[in-house]
Amino acid sequence: MLPTMKIGDLHVTRLIVGSNPFTGKSHRNAATDADMRSYFDEETAFAMLRKCEEAGINAVQSRGSQPVMGLIHRYRLSGGNLLWLAQSGKSVATFDLELDEMMKYDPSAVCIHGELADELYLNGRLGLLGGLLDKIRRKNVPCGICAHFPEVLSYAEEAGLKPDYYMASLYNLTQPDRSHDVNPTGERFEASDIPKMYEVIRHLSAPTFALKILGAGRRCETQDQVRAAFFEAFKCMKKGDGVLVGMFDKYIDQPRLNAQYTLDAIREAEG
Repeated sequence: MLPTMKIGDLHVTRLIVGSNPFTGKSHRNAATDADMRSYFDEETAFAMLRKCEEAGINAVQSRGSQPVMGLIHRYRLSGGNLLWLAQSGKSVATFDLELDEMMKYDPSAVCIHGELADELYLNGRLGLLGGLLDKIRRKNVPCGICAHFPEVLSYAEEAGLKPDYYMASLYNLTQPDRSHDVNPTGERFEASDIPKMYEVIRHLSAPTFALKILGAGRRCETQDQVRAAFFEAFKCMKKGDGVLVGMFDKYIDQPRLNAQYTLDAIREAEG
């Protein structure tokens, strides 16, 4: 198994797999979305998750909603051993109901969805974060906060919210007033966001997963470029942090390659 970090009582590998490809959410364009959807049925999704386990990865992260929540649950019932790190819903109004529903599928941990945390920040309501974390804690699972805005994570530290883990997107996809590299969903990918988020990550008190280290395919033109992004991540984060990477194995064995890049990058960064 790959090196791990401790989240509550869990030992989670410092590379985990994301679920967006299973539902055709590429953060790129309609053609890539369609390619993912046509490739991933339940059989191919299960096969890729098995590849992840064989490569030493022990956790998958997804939104706590259908259809992917059910798919991961069935994979685990079929004998898969991956931990499931769930994300909450995107609305305060439906938070309780969606949390209750996802608990039926036995999540290993739950974090507040990044888009929900971002919405609270943009509307001056970050004071609600602590109460949402407490609702997760009462389910007796580790709790986390995900965000695209570095300010959200800094607030959580300053307010002493003490989540068990953080998830931090290197790209601030919900930042308004931008025009560069806007994809069809309206998300913004700006390279200038990357060092800003790494700076915040280094000062967070809880273990942190960096998201979008490959820019949703924007930093994947060659395997040398992919490898460099892994090395950058582990060099720029604090010791013990990890990365979350969506994987699409139709054309190349991404679980195996990404696991090797993770191991090599940790060895170089931490000795």
